[in-house]
Amino acid sequence: MKKLKFLLTGLLCVTLSIPSIHIGAFTINRHSPESEDTSDMEESSSLDTKEEEVEKEIKEDITHIETSNIVEPADIVFVIDSTGSMAPYIQNVADNVKAFSEYLENKKVDGKAVDVRMGVVDYKDITCDGKDSTIIHTIDGNPWHKTTAQLVETLGIVKSSVDGGGDEPETLFDALGYITDEKSFDFSRTSESDNAHKFVIVLTDANYKTENTFDLTKETLISKLKKQMINTSVITSKRHFSAYTDLIGSEGITTDINSKTFSDDLIKLADVIFKTIEKEVHEEIITVVKSIKVTCTGENTIKVGNSATLNAIIKPETADDKTVSWIVEDNSIASIDVSADTMTCTVTGEKAGTTKITAISNNEGFMGSYTITVFEGGSAPSLAIELGSEDISVTPSKKTIAKGKNFMIKAALSKRFQADKETEEINDIWENNIDSITYRSTKSNIASVNKNGKVTAKKKGKAIIKTNVVLADGTDFTYKTIVYVK
Repeated sequence: MKKLKFLLTGLLCVTLSIPSIHIGAFTINRHSPESEDTSDMEESSSLDTKEEEVEKEIKEDITHIETSNIVEPADIVFVIDSTGSMAPYIQNVADNVKAFSEYLENKKVDGKAVDVRMGVVDYKDITCDGKDSTIIHTIDGNPWHKTTAQLVETLGIVKSSVDGGGDEPETLFDALGYITDEKSFDFSRTSESDNAHKFVIVLTDANYKTENTFDLTKETLISKLKKQMINTSVITSKRHFSAYTDLIGSEGITTDINSKTFSDDLIKLADVIFKTIEKEVHEEIITVVKSIKVTCTGENTIKVGNSATLNAIIKPETADDKTVSWIVEDNSIASIDVSADTMTCTVTGEKAGTTKITAISNNEGFMGSYTITVFEGGSAPSLAIELGSEDISVTPSKKTIAKGKNFMIKAALSKRFQADKETEEINDIWENNIDSITYRSTKSNIASVNKNGKVTAKKKGKAIIKTNVVLADGTDFTYKTIVYVK
């Protein structure tokens, strides 16, 4: 209790140090010695309090069992034997692969779609049909199909190419060699779901031979599949089941290529993607305010008679009292209208000038401020405004380009932000708010980028160009451009 009294006394002293402030329709005059530091009014985070000591008395312990449905991402590659002996089976393969893809495409867990990418590799026999007979099918240079429609289109190409093969065993190892070679088949993801399940589904009516262009033995291939956590399943004739035993992954299956509904067996793989888990959650809930920040919706320069909306952001979300009191430093420059829940404040310009609007949390007395400038007629003065990551557009987000070609990455204010603004105003905002822009390639040997954002394709593969935009206030945002070099 002594510590709380000390804290409350400190907060009272700081509050009493604020001179002549306007709260709603009231003016409060407070005096403070010239030597006293009143800079706390300019802080947008919090007062200097002994937070650790306070937390010991305001935390609540909560333990409960939490059940959640999880949709985990998956990458599925269909490795299809396209030799002549597959002619009787290829339509059945296409129908079942389509049915499996449609199941995944339509599946939702808690309203969330499944994040699945699908690839297609068809193979023949490189000893009879040549080293180029193994084909990775792509969509605009990308091996990943994201819709059933794209997959069906590729399956049609595979069906039309069924031919060749020579003797019965085919060179499956060559196809699997491409899939396990990171330069040939890129499983990397740029989204937050980087750790996707990896499935290879082999569809063949024949046994396999080990010849390949990657110098893989059976042992080294199996080792690479395990190391890269790629689970292999095989759809083949029952007489060949035993031949593929060593290749089947821990989560893989074997089923009959003659079955008209082998897609039902493939759906069992989806059990790995869709999970329901239970866990005991132990939480320490902080019930008092720890900080407050004031942000502005739109610009912080308004014309006389116009308005801007300020928002109070209270942390943490678990605080039991998030109400605030709003203060305008000079009510002759701007008036305020506070919402019923006190979390927003509409500021209306009264006359030209600059004034500070401050929000004070009723819980613990933390302060956050925002400065508003009011102007009369003409254009708004050239002042910094608050930009978010969505207010800046970096294009293109994805680009497929031939080796030796180049293109420019462009950064600008987003079209949404530019709406209802003149070109001169847009240029003025950009000049006053953007400090610097830098570019970096994750794989400069595939695609390089210079200081002006010019990207040059070097060799076949995939690279990511990261564009870092630094604002005048020091805030920075990073944007990604995925480059596929064909």
